[in-house]
Amino acid sequence: MEVSPLASFPERVGGRLCLDFVNTVDPRRPGEGQDYLGDYSDVLDWFVAVDVPLPRSVSWLRRRANQRPAEAAEAFRLATEMREAVFSLVNSSRQGDSVAPRDLVELNEALADSAGHRFLAPAERGGVQESWRTADSLTQVLWPVAIDAWDLLTEPELAQVRQCPTAAGGCGWLFLDASRARNRRWCDMRTCGNRAKVRAHYSRSVGA
Repeated sequence: MEVSPLASFPERVGGRLCLDFVNTVDPRRPGEGQDYLGDYSDVLDWFVAVDVPLPRSVSWLRRRANQRPAEAAEAFRLATEMREAVFSLVNSSRQGDSVAPRDLVELNEALADSAGHRFLAPAERGGVQESWRTADSLTQVLWPVAIDAWDLLTEPELAQVRQCPTAAGGCGWLFLDASRARNRRWCDMRTCGNRAKVRAHYSRSVGA
């Protein structure tokens, strides 16, 4: 059984799998961000933390990555490049801006790679559930994120995506605003929102 390394990753506040994956850079300000994914093993740890199934078990993928380090390095490169592509695509699309063709290529390649592996299977309690056909490629870690990004980019829910405001000291993370008034400003009031309140209080105190 894999032990979840949840504490070593940022809290999930995105509201969608693809947004939480994008938010593994903290903050998203040029020259400041800490990347929580340093290698392929970290990507596997992240999937354990978020409890999202893959075609192969994480333990199987970890053994294969150890046996094929060059393949693991390439899979990691593709994963981080797709992460940045998804960040750019979602950010541009939610604002109605043109998207970069290269970003579409990155995402479409992962989607094409996943084709034929996802299917519906009977669920134990009736109905159906999503499942995966066995795959050996280490790039299968891209598939759930790519599929979720496809869904988000083509759904009305895209209009609810916000970015934690970097100009106001926020982290730049993307998140789904599910608040009733659709006026959520910060990724999390306990972190960026609270820091903004402290800064505002300090500014008022100094100016008094």
